[in-house]
Order: sequence, then C-alpha cells, then structure tokens
Amino acid sequence: MGRNGSGVEPRDKSIRVNFTLDGAWQRVRLTLPPTPANLRYAEKLVKQVNHAIDRGTFTWEEFFPDAPQAKKAKAAHTFGEWCDLWLATKGRLATKTLNQYRNALVIWKEMFGADSAIESLTHAKLAAKIGSTPWKSAKLLNNYLIPLRGAFMLAGRDLKLDNPMDGIENSKHQAPPPDPLTADEMEAILADIEKHYDPRMLAYFEMAFFTGMRPEELIALKWGDVDWNMETIRVERARTAGEVKPLKTYNARDVDLVSRAVEALRSMKPWTFMGGPDAEIFQNPVTNKPLHDERSQRDHYWAPALRRLGIRHRRAYQTRHTYAAASLMAGANPAYIARQMGHKNAKMIFTVYAKWIDGADRGREKAKLEAAIAKKENRHKAG
Repeated sequence: MGRNGSGVEPRDKSIRVNFTLDGAWQRVRLTLPPTPANLRYAEKLVKQVNHAIDRGTFTWEEFFPDAPQAKKAKAAHTFGEWCDLWLATKGRLATKTLNQYRNALVIWKEMFGADSAIESLTHAKLAAKIGSTPWKSAKLLNNYLIPLRGAFMLAGRDLKLDNPMDGIENSKHQAPPPDPLTADEMEAILADIEKHYDPRMLAYFEMAFFTGMRPEELIALKWGDVDWNMETIRVERARTAGEVKPLKTYNARDVDLVSRAVEALRSMKPWTFMGGPDAEIFQNPVTNKPLHDERSQRDHYWAPALRRLGIRHRRAYQTRHTYAAASLMAGANPAYIARQMGHKNAKMIFTVYAKWIDGADRGREKAKLEAAIAKKENRHKAG
C-alpha cells in the first residue's frame, strides 16, 4: 500500500503510486524525486484518483497522461469501432433511419479505413477526401455527414481530442419546389382510381388530398383517432417500412376534416371499422392487411393513373402540396394550414408556399401598388 497505507512508495529517484481500479491493482511511476513536498503531492494525487474512481469519473488521460495505461486506453478504439459505438447510442431511432446511418458508416469506414487510429484522421485528411469524392448529390453527402460528425464528436469527448470535422460544412443544395396538381387534375385522378381500383384506394387518396397528411402518417391512422362529433382526426404516429414511430415533429395534432375527408373515412367502415379503436383505418386491398408503407399505393395505383390520364408525373407526396396550395389559394390563414399539416410554425408555409399565398389575393395587392403609382403620377402631373 505504500507509505503508511497512503498508496505512495518512495523509490530511489522516483515515486510510485498504487490504487485499485476495476478490481485490479495499479502501479504508476511518477518521475519526481521523493522529496517531502513531492510525497505530499503524490498522497494528495492518490486521494483524488480514489475519489474519481468512486464517482466513476476516473480516466487515465486526466490523471496520468504519460502512463502506458493512458496510451493504451487512448488507442483502445479504431475509427471503425468509434463509428459502431456512435451507432449504438442511436438505438432508439427508427429502423429505417438506423439502416441509413449504418450504410453511411460503411462508406466512411471504407474511405478512411476502419482499422485506422482515430487520432490519425486529421481535418486536412477528412476535408481532402470528402471534397474530392464525386458524390451523387449534395443532399446525400449532407445525410452521410451526420453519422460521421457524430462518431468524431463521441470520440472527442472521451479522448479529449479536437474535432477534425469542425469547419467541414454541409454542401448547399436547392430543394425542389412544390409541384401541386390543379383541381382538375386532382379530380381526374380520383375519378380514374374510382373507376379502375378497389374503393379502399379511392378513400386513401381522397384523405391524402383533403387533409395534407404525410403518407407515413396516413397509413398509421386508427379508428380511435377519429372524433366524429368534432369532425377531426388525431395524428400522433407514423409508419415507415412497417415500423411505427413518432411523428417527424414529435408533436401530435388534431386535423380538421372537410366533408370529403369525412366521407372517405365513412367509406372505409365496411372493411376495418369493426376491428375496434386500435384497428388501422386503411388496408391493402390485395392482402386485406394494414398498409406497410407508401410504395404499393404509389407504384400500383398512383403512377398508372397518371399515365392513363396523360398527366405529368409527380410523386404521390404532391397530394400534400396540393392540399396546401389549394387551401392557400382559397384564402385560408397560413398559420391554420401550418397547424393542419404539422409544421412547427407558419414559417415553412411562407417560405415554401409564398407563390400560392400571393395568388390568393386575386390581384388585390397588385391593384394597391397600381393605385399608389397612379396617385404619384397624378401628383407629378399636377405639379
């Protein structure tokens, strides 16, 4: 135990300190001559070490950065292992998101070497490799950077390293603007689906057009979410690739139902209503089971309808944009539409749908400008 049980042993030209860590006896040599002052310092150091061990905060790097144990601990994990550790911290995310992160980390491990020491991956190396790689799109790169930043941030906290990702920014990319369908196109699509397919698909797409819900929200709706008296429906979950998950904004909302949305729900009663409050409203007409994701509806019903009608192709997600644009053109309050669609505030509405907000004034704002110009011209002429 050392001098008087203090854990300190004076040597000829140095001092050895002793303590127990994780059940193992540890001995560390301090390159200090065993003077009375240095021995008191060593005793104080052992007390601090034991206190940190008791609290579970001890690290070799903090107390003995030059000790072999510190160097061993620092090199304990390779870049690939830090990537795996970071991914393990995200276990509560949806399976689809985890798979996307996992796939991205596979690319990074191949690019930088899974067995590389984390300290060897400097900012210059990372920036040069990322910048010289021909990425498929800026959005793809930005998504891939999320887990890479996470792995280095996690390692930096444990190893007290500067983050080499600092200064490596996201690539700028232009998000595609909304491409809603016209009222005539919407009605033609619904009529085509009613003519060629099971009534359950008509109900699904009518709800999509007249509520503006995201597809993953729509397929997760249950009968217990419907308030028939208030004509609203509670949106509080989503389903992606068959897995139920929280909403994108993590905020449940009540969506007002217009009459056509109410009728779409009523038309689903013969198929799923008797399943009770926990039964999903919409189902696959082929399997008679709840919809797994949006792929079947998009590939087997939506796309063929557009081809038959000769309507320019849009993603089925444009039903959401169609709802927003039509509502704004009808003069609905942007803040109300934001709540209906599940945005945190109206900023998204003003940013993304400004064109349709402007169109809703039926030329009134332009007329105000014309009147102001005419008034100024009349004053000029009178002068």
